[in-house]
Amino acid sequence: MIQVLLNNIQLHGYHGVHSLEKITGTNFTINLVIDANIAEGNLLLEDTIDYASVFELLKYEFAQTEDLLENLSNRIIQKIFTTFIQAEKIELTILKNDAPITGFCGQVGIRFCKTRQQNQAQKSL
Repeated sequence: MIQVLLNNIQLHGYHGVHSLEKITGTNFTINLVIDANIAEGNLLLEDTIDYASVFELLKYEFAQTEDLLENLSNRIIQKIFTTFIQAEKIELTILKNDAPITGFCGQVGIRFCKTRQQNQAQKSL
């Protein structure tokens, strides 16, 4: 099993339930770990998961506004499983850097972990 890592991705998005978040947006930090079932040996790019393609997918999905980060993360994970057949498990962390909480300094966010098997079981419900 190989892990494909995209760490400390900085994106600006308009996610959240507060009206100001939908107008001015917020800065986010994203970390993504993909456990991939990839054969060993002399590989070509198409044999593995191209992290540049994952980043483009992430940017596209992140541009689609969601009230809840839970819904956004689920959509991103679904898309990764659909696009990359080698992906067996995904851990996605989305942190809001400037949460609109009075007096709060730090980050808030979610971490969502899902296996391909869990994803398929959820889709069949």
